[in-house]
Amino acid sequence: MEFTTLSNNTITIMLVSTPAALQQAVSELNHSQQLALDLEFDQNRYTYGFNLCLIQVTSGNGTCYIIDPFDIPDLQPFFNLIENPAITKIIHHANNDILLLDKMGCRIKNVMDTDVAAKILNYERSSLATVLKEEFNLEIDKSQQSSNWNKRPLTEQQLQYAAADVVYLHQVKDKLVTEIERVGRKHWLDEENSLLENLRYSETENPHLRLRNASRLTYYDQFILKALYSFRENLAKNLNKPSSFIIPNDALVELATDPTVDLHEWLNHTKGIHGRLKTPSHENRLKETIQKAMEAAEEQHITRDYAGSQFRRPFRTAETEKRKEELTTVQAEIVKQFGEFAGRLIINQSLINDYSYTGQLRCTKKYATTIVLDTAAALGINLPQPISSD
Repeated sequence: MEFTTLSNNTITIMLVSTPAALQQAVSELNHSQQLALDLEFDQNRYTYGFNLCLIQVTSGNGTCYIIDPFDIPDLQPFFNLIENPAITKIIHHANNDILLLDKMGCRIKNVMDTDVAAKILNYERSSLATVLKEEFNLEIDKSQQSSNWNKRPLTEQQLQYAAADVVYLHQVKDKLVTEIERVGRKHWLDEENSLLENLRYSETENPHLRLRNASRLTYYDQFILKALYSFRENLAKNLNKPSSFIIPNDALVELATDPTVDLHEWLNHTKGIHGRLKTPSHENRLKETIQKAMEAAEEQHITRDYAGSQFRRPFRTAETEKRKEELTTVQAEIVKQFGEFAGRLIINQSLINDYSYTGQLRCTKKYATTIVLDTAAALGINLPQPISSD
């Protein structure tokens, strides 16, 4: 299937939906030195989990391949292309794309993130639409940004939107890198891109404690909440629905604080409960889950003390305030020299707070470390040698 034309540009969009077509596309793309890449995915918006919905890739020769992973069971030929270190992969805001690829077993090599490049040049807003408007006076249609990429068939509007996310990236990359080299910050970009390649996907530890107000519960309530969270995840996975579509987060926390409530009444009078959960079989399973969790909590002597104290911030002292003031002064000078948004790549509030309370400077970027230490020295501020955050 082919569609043509985007504003101010003429391209051919080729929808790849068979293993043979994928192999042919990869064979052609494998001769390129640079590829522009983007992924469309669903992350608990319409379906359960973090899932790939579409791949857009172009060598910049006028053809954009849009790969439909729903129709191709084995994406290894594409993964081999992405893992080839001889080919630069140009991506705008690569973090989530890299994490999803890693989740699927693909370790991307040779990344060039144009979003990072824009930040290095102190863009206040570094979205692709903003960069295209400011650098090329080009506006792209973002009406499909919140589109449901799980639905098939894909519309022509979806395909054109997907293609627009990659067809200009070669031009954007060339323009931004030229300016970065002019201001002498190419080593920033190289290090930032290298760090992106090392991103790894991992499941959140104790995800139930990340729900709003969960940290304020008693240890007993948190124990019940963990069981409820697991029950909800399993049902959401089976139904392929976002977890919050089964039981809203706030309702889940509420149930954990009152597990002896009349469950039938609660399910039928709580807003946002999925209809399947109101059936007798699922209601009974939920009731059993709660009962077993309560029994286990008693057997393990889980206390009803509040757990919130473990999340309190350290006490402020004259020494912590002195360290905070020193690093804040360094930050202000860096912002003055490089700009607010470029400065955030070098030093941020999290780094300042950590140094204030621990006395340890956790700068992990080499270029940022040099700038922080040199700036501090110029201001007459004596900082310790940075340590690894690991």
